[in-house]
Amino acid sequence: MSEQVMVELRLIEQTFRLATTASEKEELERAGQMLNEKFNEMRRNAPRVEHNKLVIMVALQLMQDVLSMNKSLQEYAHCERLLETILNDVEQIV
Repeated sequence: MSEQVMVELRLIEQTFRLATTASEKEELERAGQMLNEKFNEMRRNAPRVEHNKLVIMVALQLMQDVLSMNKSLQEYAHCERLLETILNDVEQIV
């Protein structure tokens, strides 16, 4: 089991102290960086939108990205199963 560490991150104009494991620290920091990049991009595109609304827009966009990736993974898994079935059929014929 990995050692627990505290990480201080500046996320969407606020500072957070978060507990994580030493092995996941770098990934958490990268996720925070990506979140800030998405927020700053949306801030540039909509400079007059209220902070709280902008945060919700960022969260919604990220969830759309997650759903899209999940759909792609499901389609990939379906194709993988079809290929496995075809290969099994070919092996039985040969």
